[in-house]
Amino acid sequence: MHSKKLAFWIFTIGVSTLVFGILGFIWWDRGALPGFKPEIVDVTIESVNWNNRGVRISGMARHDVRIKQDVGGTVWYVYPLVPTNNMNTKIISVMIMTTVPPDKRATIEERTIEGLAQPPGRLIGPEIFSSWRNAGYEFEDRITLVEEYID
Repeated sequence: MHSKKLAFWIFTIGVSTLVFGILGFIWWDRGALPGFKPEIVDVTIESVNWNNRGVRISGMARHDVRIKQDVGGTVWYVYPLVPTNNMNTKIISVMIMTTVPPDKRATIEERTIEGLAQPPGRLIGPEIFSSWRNAGYEFEDRITLVEEYID
């Protein structure tokens, strides 16, 4: 009986450590536990960085290149957000990933986005970068991806 209690406690402590470790990593990575949104902070295109989590950011969405991708069965639209006071810039530092389709007739529109700021990682593939480079745009060394919250 003693060995069964010991095995039970080792199993319970091991599983608990694993679960709390995963939840802690998600909280650290996203700024909130799964199912919750981190605190929203107002940032500008020039000031947003990878240390931000929940952000509200405004600017001009460029739709010169129309890109959509399927991620986990959801269609996402990807485009850059440039400063309102410099909307003709060809340097991209913020990319938006959203489920809201862009206006079919507009090549530029004003948008305010609430979402999770993060490094682009594998969500923005090399084909997206090359599509925008072929359209005459350049990328900052450290671009930030803002994934818009789905309500």
